[in-house]
Amino acid sequence: MIGLLIISHSAAIAQGVKELAGQMAQGKVPIAAAGGTHDGQLGTSVDLINAALETLQGTDGVLALVDMGSAVMSAEISLELSGLPFLLSGAPLVEGALMAAVEALHPHADLAQVAAAAMRALESKNIPEHAPALVSAKAAVAEPEPATNSAETTLIVRHMHGLHMRPAASFVQQATQFTSTVRVRNLDRPERPEGNAKAMLDIMKIGLSTNQRLYIRAEGDDAAEAIAALTRLVEGNFGEASQS
Repeated sequence: MIGLLIISHSAAIAQGVKELAGQMAQGKVPIAAAGGTHDGQLGTSVDLINAALETLQGTDGVLALVDMGSAVMSAEISLELSGLPFLLSGAPLVEGALMAAVEALHPHADLAQVAAAAMRALESKNIPEHAPALVSAKAAVAEPEPATNSAETTLIVRHMHGLHMRPAASFVQQATQFTSTVRVRNLDRPERPEGNAKAMLDIMKIGLSTNQRLYIRAEGDDAAEAIAALTRLVEGNFGEASQS
């Protein structure tokens, strides 16, 4: 499995990003953080980065993400001494770490694939130049007709985070268990694009919040099974206790 190394000039930022990415990956991806200096000041420390890398020994490679360009030199020194295969990413620290963590969950994901996912991170914000007007329920996008060997459903996502964070990661993981093509759409945000349920970036782009309607369509030999499993996941609140 690929490990992630989070490097920041601030210890608090490094630990915070590690915690966030760890939650997205449900604790299943090795993640280490190194931030600040030995005396608690802002900066970077080769010794602290070396110590963080020690916890990633045994991984198949390390993707390092940094907060500012001045951290690159310290990162390179430590990574080269570690003996581990590595890539130093130019992706944004927070979004890149989240996308990389989810990608690293995929079976057989290699270092290049995890790095590529991190670099696509900023696409997930998908912020238009002008905020779209609110769309009434009557103007919601019509659900397409199902195709042969297909199954579909519309669900209301009740989770407090909507289809973000841990729920999004769980949804992508579940969808990838099936050979069928699985597409999703936020029926309450018609300006958002339809997405691939097996791609974290697409799930983030649909921007589905609490109590919004999620349309899911699967096409393929195990389409019905895919819809049934995803329905159980969503209706089971993604395996988490329901919020009052």
